[in-house]
Amino acid sequence: MAKYNYLIMKLENGNLRDFSELREPEQKILSCRDVIYIYRNTKNNQKYIGQTKQFMTRHNQHYNNEGKERFINAGFDQVIILTSVYFNKSALYDVEKQLIIYCIADDPNSTKKLIQHDKKDIINLNKGNSVNEYIEREKVALEVVLPFWENVLYLNGWVKTPTLEELRNKTLVKYSPIKEITVQQINFLEEVISNPDKSFVINGDAGTGKTVLLTHLVAKIMREKPDHKIAVVLQPNWIQTAKDIFRVYGMNNSNLQIFTSTQLINAKNNDDKNYDIVIVDESHKLSRKFSKQMNSFNEVYKKGFADYENHLEILKELGDQIVLMYDVLQAIRPANITREQFDEATKNFEQRYLTTQFRIQAPKGKDYTSEDFVNGIKYLLYKDTGLLKKTNFNPDFNREVFQDNDVDAYFGYFESEPLKNLIDWVEEDRNFNPTHINRILGGLVEPWKQAHGKDSSITHWHEGKIKKRWNSTQENWIYSKDTDAEEQIGSVFAVQGIDLNKVGVLIGNDLQVDSNGRLYGDPSNFHNVNGKFSNNDTNPENGKEFTIFVLNIYYILMTRGIDGIRLGFWRNEEFKKYMKETLEIK
Repeated sequence: MAKYNYLIMKLENGNLRDFSELREPEQKILSCRDVIYIYRNTKNNQKYIGQTKQFMTRHNQHYNNEGKERFINAGFDQVIILTSVYFNKSALYDVEKQLIIYCIADDPNSTKKLIQHDKKDIINLNKGNSVNEYIEREKVALEVVLPFWENVLYLNGWVKTPTLEELRNKTLVKYSPIKEITVQQINFLEEVISNPDKSFVINGDAGTGKTVLLTHLVAKIMREKPDHKIAVVLQPNWIQTAKDIFRVYGMNNSNLQIFTSTQLINAKNNDDKNYDIVIVDESHKLSRKFSKQMNSFNEVYKKGFADYENHLEILKELGDQIVLMYDVLQAIRPANITREQFDEATKNFEQRYLTTQFRIQAPKGKDYTSEDFVNGIKYLLYKDTGLLKKTNFNPDFNREVFQDNDVDAYFGYFESEPLKNLIDWVEEDRNFNPTHINRILGGLVEPWKQAHGKDSSITHWHEGKIKKRWNSTQENWIYSKDTDAEEQIGSVFAVQGIDLNKVGVLIGNDLQVDSNGRLYGDPSNFHNVNGKFSNNDTNPENGKEFTIFVLNIYYILMTRGIDGIRLGFWRNEEFKKYMKETLEIK
């Protein structure tokens, strides 16, 4: 039996039609029950979403009090009222927030169609606070929101997307600045906002919500300090995505600028600090002064910064407050800022650590958790590097996550024909879950050139009769229009910072095991010229640093999957043996 009821009523000049013909229990719902309501103009699909304990009173307020012109001008001619046995104040806030997020993702142009009584509600409901946990929250999601969307809103033509699963895979939902966040994230937001004279490093493993925290921070500053000038520094593959997010959530005024670090430095036009706050995503990838570097990255030092050694030192000069999202395990090139340089540049910053894993979802009914998987991968790759002490590492992880032989286990691997088996695995999942975004990813062990992306006949990965090519583009690859986009093998440059559903990872022979049983990177099997040190650079630490770059690449690839991962060993039986021994896989 359904755990919700709904009414769809017609409106005429702001008046509810046929109220008197409703049954008494239905009239009672409108008068004194906790409800969610959605107004709609059927001609242009403009909507308003709200929640209240007394719909009739609230309806009269909308059409008779301050702000009534907006409702009158909207021309709403229908309203749907939703109630449920589970509804209380916390549930109302929760469902209202979810429906706003989903409606925006359902129609990316919906900021023109989804109006709110207060513009700031679009940016961040409940003043940025997380919805309080409540006992029936999971039941509300499964027994109310999901069927209401799919069986009522979609079937009656109120929304375009038939399933919530399809919406949840959209970037506009995953990184929404009105999505609920944890108490820890809220505390970090409040601390940053309340201490403009302090700068912060927000440390976090892959999938711990650093980018979500960034969108919330921008939203909160724009609401509470509308005169503040904000610069958001992103990697190139995320610039357009961020612009779309900030646009559809109404955060695209002139006080907010979105740049790469090079663009921001080049935009500097005087000796004063340009911004009240500079927020940097993936700050571990900021550039340093380095010979094997894109010319544009090094050109910035000619703009009055000749004595500076990296982009971070310059960015500190451009903002009164600096906030850095950082993961020590995600630098992947010699041209990235070194750990020592980062530590020196941030020695006076406040250090905070995100600890909740959001991306990875261990299957229900298992004893292991997503944190067990991430800790296990960190142990597998970094146990001999000394870097684990710089991360939120728990050595007591449950190894069962790597020993689970269930066909639907989160983790697994294939002993032979890695390319064929990974293709079969991700394609089988697409048959069960057509909305999933699945990809096969690989270490940088097959030669490629950027120009190859324009020619689909050039392939790079060959196994038997199977021929696949590298990702055709690094920017927005997941949403590429190429006919073979889902079949391309993704590099780290195309997926860093990206969520996927199921991920196949080809572990190549750039990762070797030495005579002491330790992992090391082999430059001769690594095919990215800018990922290696110059032969003329004889620094004795280069071998160790190159190994860490290779480890970081595989760490990034192996932490992309929401619903599962399978490994394939590409000319690398030694690593398979090493993995089994290290993780005690029988």
